[in-house]
Formats: sequence, structure tokens, C-alpha cells
Amino acid sequence: METGGFVHQLLINSLVISLTTFIHGVFVAAAAVAFRAAKSRAQGAVRFLRDAAVLVVLVLWLMFAHTLEIGLWAWVFFQHGMFTQWETAFYFAGATFTTLGFGDVLLPNDWRLLSGAAASNGLLLFGLSAAFLFDVVRQLHLGGKT
Repeated sequence: METGGFVHQLLINSLVISLTTFIHGVFVAAAAVAFRAAKSRAQGAVRFLRDAAVLVVLVLWLMFAHTLEIGLWAWVFFQHGMFTQWETAFYFAGATFTTLGFGDVLLPNDWRLLSGAAASNGLLLFGLSAAFLFDVVRQLHLGGKT
């Protein structure tokens, strides 16, 4: 099992954060394009259903992006031998990325710097998703005039 020194962990953090941010950027950009197309199509009575469907699809799309990002962290944990089972690596990555952090599963001491990076990465990307959804709701004028 390879142990992670400080610089090695910083490099891994930088690489994974860059990749997850790129993934998220691609998903948000694709969602924005789809949203602009869907927004201009429906008017009148159909608008309510369209707006609800747009929000459901966008949330599922963004959750898929987050799942891929969690999977990337899990893959790093698993590939570096921090966990012997994929399910445990994914569970830890998810609990950390969402900043839930149960504490029932931990990284080995030699790798613990990765957990803070994964948590801050998730916090920022979930914030980006929330900001994007907030803007979509604003543009849909939910509950207001068009």
C-alpha cells in the first residue's frame, strides 16, 4: 500500500478537484443549453407542467453529476488502497463529499488530508448546483408573472 505524503496528497487533491469541477461545469453548461431550449417552447396552461418537469430533470441531471464526482473520489480512495471494498470507498466518498461525515469509516492516517479536500470540493459543487437551480427558478418566474 502506497502512503500519501503531504505533497502527494496536495497533488491528488488538485487533480481530483480539477476533474470534478470540470465534470460539473460540463453538466451545468449542458443543463443551461437544454433549459434555454425548453424554456422557449411552452406557454399558457402547459407552462406549469413544463416548469415542474424542467426542475425534476435538472435536479436528476445534477444529482447524476454529483454521483459521478463522488465516484471519482471513491475510485481514488480505492485505487490507492485506502479501502479494500468499492462499496466502502463509495460510501466514504459520498458521506465526505456531502459533508455529512458520519465518522464510522475513516481514511488511514497517512491519507487523511484527502477527506477535507473531498468535503470542501463537494460543498462548493453542491453550492454551484444550488445557485444554478436558484437561477433556473428565477428565470421560470415560478409563482409570478412571465
